This record gives sequence, C-alpha cells and structure tokens, in this order.
Amino acid sequence: MAGAGKANGKLAKNLVKYGVRYGPLVVEAVRHGREPAQQAVQAAWAKRTARRKAFEHATTVRDGTLLKVIKDGQAIFFVFSGDAIVTTYPAVPQASYPELLRHADLDKRETPVIVPSRKPHLPRVRRKR
Repeated sequence: MAGAGKANGKLAKNLVKYGVRYGPLVVEAVRHGREPAQQAVQAAWAKRTARRKAFEHATTVRDGTLLKVIKDGQAIFFVFSGDAIVTTYPAVPQASYPELLRHADLDKRETPVIVPSRKPHLPRVRRKR
C-alpha cells in the first residue's frame, strides 16, 4: 500500500483541476435545468391530484361519473351527478363549460369504482437447504 497515498493525491489534483475548469458550466447548467424540471414535476403532481380529487368527489355524488377533457394540453376532469355538471378539477369558469364539452363524447363518462385495498406486501422467506 505504498502507492495508495500517491493515487489519492493525483485524484485530488484532478478533481481540483476539472472543478476549476468545468465548475462554472455545471453551475449554469443546474440553474437553467432546475426550473423546467420543477415545472414538469409540479404539472405532473397537479394532474394526479386533480384526478384523485375528482374521483373522490364523484364517489360521494349520486350517480357520480367522471369525464376527462383535454384543453391546451391540460387534462380537465368533469364531475357529473346524473346529467348535471357538479364541478371540474382543476377549477374552470362555468362560462367555458359549453366550449369544453362541445366535441366531447358524453357516453365515455366513467363511473368511479372503489378498488379494494391490496394486502400489504410481505417479503419472501428463503429457506436454507
């Protein structure tokens, strides 16, 4: 192990050399890449939250159904009670309902089905032979 100290010194020297050379580029890349990544995560989370809230609301309404409509690349979930619109997730002004539903097929509404919860996953026990 006589050469181990020499290798660590060379590694440290290379880290400093490349850190000085490429460090500012990495910092700028992280700054510019962070915002789009955060926006994508927030959009995905909002979509998932909107669907979950609409599903939960539709289960509490008599004859509750869901209809997914896409507007400008964003999913909007309509909650119906029978044939009447109760609300939308995310919230949309009521004046825009006819425009959003103009080309939608109302026969494709989904009834929320409560899925039974799964059993907790137990790890497999491996027996020694």
